[in-house]
Amino acid sequence: MTGLKKMIGLPVIINGKAVGSVQRGVLTEDGRSLRGIIVRGGLRGAKWIGREHISLVGRLSVIASGKPERVPAAADYHLFRVSDMEGTRMGIVTDALLQEETLRVTALEISAGPVDDLMNGRWYATSFHVRKTGTTGHVTIPRGKEEEEG
Repeated sequence: MTGLKKMIGLPVIINGKAVGSVQRGVLTEDGRSLRGIIVRGGLRGAKWIGREHISLVGRLSVIASGKPERVPAAADYHLFRVSDMEGTRMGIVTDALLQEETLRVTALEISAGPVDDLMNGRWYATSFHVRKTGTTGHVTIPRGKEEEEG
């Protein structure tokens, strides 16, 4: 298992050749899987590699195929605010944990704020619903943090 943050900086290998490094991973609108990655290499601008071309996200590199494409406008999308079913703000999404082979999200890392992070640490939501609002996704969890951890 790996996180979107751990992917940043990994070299991207296509047909045995390094084409750049991961600048950022982008999730699907429902937050359930990786949509693609933004790759930057040298003086060239950012390029896009869609999920269908990513074979494996390893610990040392990302293995892909095909040709990097122009970054789509929807690549600005990210998950942000987290609340419970009653609308109480729980925090923000700071990372997403992925299965390396399937590129499916297994959990979202949630921060309730810097003080709470220091005192209690961040927590993970495995059950969630995402509502798209522009370029961000609002995450709703079905129950409170205490029940999620238990």
